[in-house]
Amino acid sequence: MFRTLRRKIYLGLVQRKLMTTLALFAGLHRKRMWSIGLIVGGGICGTVGVCHAQQSKSGKPSVQKDSIQKLQPAEVAGLPPEFVEKLNAHGCSIPQFGDVGRAGDTAAEPAQAGKPTNVIHGEFARRGQEDWAVLCSKGGSSTIVIFWGKTTACPASLARLEDAHYLKRGKDKKMRYSRSIRALGENDLGDRAGIAGLKPFAHEGIDDRFVGKSSAFFYCSEGKWKIFPAKDSSSE
Repeated sequence: MFRTLRRKIYLGLVQRKLMTTLALFAGLHRKRMWSIGLIVGGGICGTVGVCHAQQSKSGKPSVQKDSIQKLQPAEVAGLPPEFVEKLNAHGCSIPQFGDVGRAGDTAAEPAQAGKPTNVIHGEFARRGQEDWAVLCSKGGSSTIVIFWGKTTACPASLARLEDAHYLKRGKDKKMRYSRSIRALGENDLGDRAGIAGLKPFAHEGIDDRFVGKSSAFFYCSEGKWKIFPAKDSSSE
């Protein structure tokens, strides 16, 4: 009697374990099939999403950053040969402030035929020392690169930012590359916040503008670049 009871209990346990195993197997199978479905479905949805994005973009006028007008360093008259060599070694081209896709005037600052933009020179470290600075565009971003007339403690590059960030439509609906650098002295800055402590200036600085929007004035002092942001009041 006890043997029969133990046998029934044993068979019941085996049967329950078998049922549990089958249930787990079925659950794992469903989960696997669901995962496969998600992968396949996700791939299809992903493809559709890309196609939809491409179709949406193709329905609107778009401007590629590659259509920004650029000059090669050797095309800029007056640049020191050593600076041209350095820029070429780094694969730099110089993005031109103005209409995208063709040379021409901008509403804020007319481009002069034969006169490149984003190439400046001035006394950026000390009086009597002539330095040069250009926007060096490479890999979709531009950096201000400085060629010091003499050994200077301040870094020779700063403000690396994406070119596409500076593509902007003006009121005339034309797309423009709107980043522009210029040399400024003490009398050019007016009452810009924070510069009072620098006066009287020992030399010039570099003004990096998003024309019509913002500006950042860089001043080399004690081996570092000090930055003074402001709005840019240029009309468009």
